[in-house]
Amino acid sequence: MITEQTLSAWVSIGITTKNRWHDLKITLEKLVQIKLRTLPILIIDDGSDEPCPFNFNGFPLNIQLKRFTSSKGLIVRRNQLARAMQTKYYLSLDDDSFPVSGSLLEAVTFAESRSDLFCLAFPVYNPVMGVYQSQSRQKTPYQVRHFIGCGHLIHRPHFLNLGGYREELVHQGEEMEIAARAFQRGLYCYHFPGFEIHHVASNSGRNWQRMDFYGARNNVLWNDWFVPRSLKPVKQSRTLVSRVLHSIKVGRLGQIRGELAGLSAIPKYKDKRESMSLEQFRQWQHLPES
Repeated sequence: MITEQTLSAWVSIGITTKNRWHDLKITLEKLVQIKLRTLPILIIDDGSDEPCPFNFNGFPLNIQLKRFTSSKGLIVRRNQLARAMQTKYYLSLDDDSFPVSGSLLEAVTFAESRSDLFCLAFPVYNPVMGVYQSQSRQKTPYQVRHFIGCGHLIHRPHFLNLGGYREELVHQGEEMEIAARAFQRGLYCYHFPGFEIHHVASNSGRNWQRMDFYGARNNVLWNDWFVPRSLKPVKQSRTLVSRVLHSIKVGRLGQIRGELAGLSAIPKYKDKRESMSLEQFRQWQHLPES
């Protein structure tokens, strides 16, 4: 039986950061407030330009910091976090996201009750924008397609058995990609309403052109890897039209460039194809996103 006293043997917290020490400090302060002091916290600094301006020893938390002098990106570092941990579950947080209410113990207890669980998604609220990025549809847990990167609980052995995130994606969309692979193997994502995450979503350190580019590129690759062959031309065409229209709306060309890059990369990554059957794809589409 899992208890508050034994939770640290079941869950580790993993955070990656780069040049956002202020955001990270706030997140650590929130972890102290919500009483997750005993959980192992592994932080990877992905090549920040400046050293951390505060002392980690000033927090009553079980923190281990690993600094790298060069940047490899979020996907590579999250895979490293998963491999470095020893616990069954990996609570992944962005450096600007943190739990604010609910029970992690109850979340883990639910996870243990599901032999088919791959990941738990949580309600994610942006207090800056005043909107939910992921809002609970029910009061009890339910199955969803995938999870949001800024706050989720991964079944770490299943994650590692799947090979972790596809590092070929570089940036963006890795959560939906691995969730699709898990789905095809009978491992599912569930939304757990009883543990809320706040995502402050600071614009510091964010490159919108880069996000547009990889978001579009990786969407094209996801379609090629997972959409049933008979539906693929229609799906890719609709994706292209929506990306072009959105690029016009926001006045940035990153999505159009990403679309073209994705289409040209299809032959290079055709070995990644694991197309769903029509029945599987329909089941996938009928699920809530996160």
